[in-house]
Amino acid sequence: MSERSSETEPGQTERPAAAGSANPDFGHEPTRDGGTLRRWLASRARRERRLEQTGSAPDPRFTFANERTFLAWNRTALALIAAGLAAAQFLQFNLHGLRLIIAVPLMVLGAALALASFLHWEDSERAMRLRQPLAIRGCRACSPGGSC
Repeated sequence: MSERSSETEPGQTERPAAAGSANPDFGHEPTRDGGTLRRWLASRARRERRLEQTGSAPDPRFTFANERTFLAWNRTALALIAAGLAAAQFLQFNLHGLRLIIAVPLMVLGAALALASFLHWEDSERAMRLRQPLAIRGCRACSPGGSC
């Protein structure tokens, strides 16, 4: 079943595409009214559906282990962001910039770790569904139990 039929329903009119818009479904330029955000969210939803339809369902134990790892990484990311916010609010230095030098890298590292945790979860889930070996990433390869 296609996501969108090529014909319009009776009583409905098709919206014209805006100039410079690559996708006529949105009807406005990507820089205004969240068009870029809507397109990104739609692509994420399609990608998620594709992941669920990829290969066969893995053993639930492996899926739960993958999710526990994802949640552990996210807890660490939240702790880094909270530490950055606490440093920005509560450290007392004569120079305001010094607090930011400490706080901003912690918050950026936390945000990067949250993104990396999602990408790791998605790659692992896809590999398990396709019955492929799991990829060894930099964080795992250089951990104390890793091969570095």
